[in-house]
Amino acid sequence: MAAVTGVLYTLEDGIAPVQRFAALGMLAILSVWYAKTAARVLQRERARLGLVYLIGAVPLTLAMFAIRPVGAMMLFALYPHIWALLPVSRAIVATAVTIAGTAIITLVDAELEPIALLEALIPAAIGLVVATAVGVWVGRIIEQSKQRAELVAELAAARAQLARVSREAGALAERERLARDIHDTLAQGFASVVLLLEAADAAGGIGAARQYIDRARQTAQENLAEARALVGELTPPALRDASLPDALRHLVTRLGPELGLVPALSVTGSARALPADQEVVLLRVAQEALTNVRRHAAASRVEVALSYHDSGVSLSVKDNGRGFDPARVTGGFGLAGMRDRVTQLGGRLELCASASQGATIRAELMS
Repeated sequence: MAAVTGVLYTLEDGIAPVQRFAALGMLAILSVWYAKTAARVLQRERARLGLVYLIGAVPLTLAMFAIRPVGAMMLFALYPHIWALLPVSRAIVATAVTIAGTAIITLVDAELEPIALLEALIPAAIGLVVATAVGVWVGRIIEQSKQRAELVAELAAARAQLARVSREAGALAERERLARDIHDTLAQGFASVVLLLEAADAAGGIGAARQYIDRARQTAQENLAEARALVGELTPPALRDASLPDALRHLVTRLGPELGLVPALSVTGSARALPADQEVVLLRVAQEALTNVRRHAAASRVEVALSYHDSGVSLSVKDNGRGFDPARVTGGFGLAGMRDRVTQLGGRLELCASASQGATIRAELMS
């Protein structure tokens, strides 16, 4: 707008050189004044500079208009600045002052003739109404833009916070998964090795101890394979080259000597390959349940039942040991880990136990 006004002043006929240079000089000052004040306000550096800018811009614009009417071109830039830089009430006052200034200049040029007064007041009144209406509209647009910018900033902050929470939740879930895997594999294997070595120490002779040492070695080797599978996030060795029923047979056979009995294993229904994650969960449930029997139950009979049915598969481990009160079970990863594994696959885990009738753990997964 300043460039257009400068061209008009340069091409204007009938204007004295002094007036032309004065108008162009004021136009240059106004442009520099804008760059130093209002532009920084619009960039939200310093809001107070808006009033400072208008204190200089309004008189300069009116002075250019007084030199020649072509100076009115700068009003098209001044009014938006007024409404962008001031609150609504102050913007109305500033607009009224500016329009009144143009009306007074027009009257002075017309030597205060009555017809000139009418010609000046009517456009001034219309200009005030139009400028106010447009200014209010522009002000609302600016306010909406600010609100949208604040909303975008809030959404960006919320998204960043959500990403952080998601990362933390993912890290926590991974720690819990590792804790369950370590508990269900390495910790149980180490416990078996210790138990077998204690049995070997109590055997009283090298020949009698040899079988326990061999079993401890085998358990340690299986534990090493489990550790490697855990690190590499691979299928457990027991399921790598065997079906789930075969893996359960191997499990009950291996844990039999530690339990002092051979658990009874039954498979009902039409055996079929299950998704890998379901087979892993059922195997881990059986491992944990049999480990609990070995540690706490003092049972004389243990039954492991794997049942395939149309809607899914279920696994139960039942013993006739001393039992326990489920409501008083606290701490550890055992039962909680089993329940977490099963529920993560959309299944359910049931625990039935009493202080005198043993315990039954049943896991059911849907296909």
